[in-house]
Amino acid sequence: MRPLALLALALLAIPASLAAQRSVAGTFMASRIDREPLPVTDRVIDADSTEYLIEFDRLILSLRDDRRFRASIRYRRTLFSSDPRGRARGTPLQSMTVTGTYAIDGDSIRFTPDETGETRGLRMQVATIRSAREISLPFHYRNGTHARDRTLVMQKRDDIL
Repeated sequence: MRPLALLALALLAIPASLAAQRSVAGTFMASRIDREPLPVTDRVIDADSTEYLIEFDRLILSLRDDRRFRASIRYRRTLFSSDPRGRARGTPLQSMTVTGTYAIDGDSIRFTPDETGETRGLRMQVATIRSAREISLPFHYRNGTHARDRTLVMQKRDDIL
């Protein structure tokens, strides 16, 4: 085989994962958790039997071409009250930001967070690229005695960040 043909074959083989990486790079916003549109409220109980309402308000995931990511989540965490008037009080939004690297293997994305005090013990899971405009991202969270495994459906948004 001619050297130019070998070079052409090598160049065709290398960009497959790079092309997938470039096609997925961009900003994604969670549209649903499981089948529920955001915001989603979940009731959890901590180790002291205190009940809380966790409201997931917004999650934005930015995937850059240099294989860096930034995930930003906004949520509310309030004490649960059996009195509906107590649940109506305004609770300030809290936020958490996680940065790190990501790697693409086929239709999977593996996230590795930067080590910080806020991310200690954080268990990142492997996301699935459903299309160039949609990612399915499983996540696990624990509050006291209750653990949850949920899935975020992330839609590519060209109008933010």
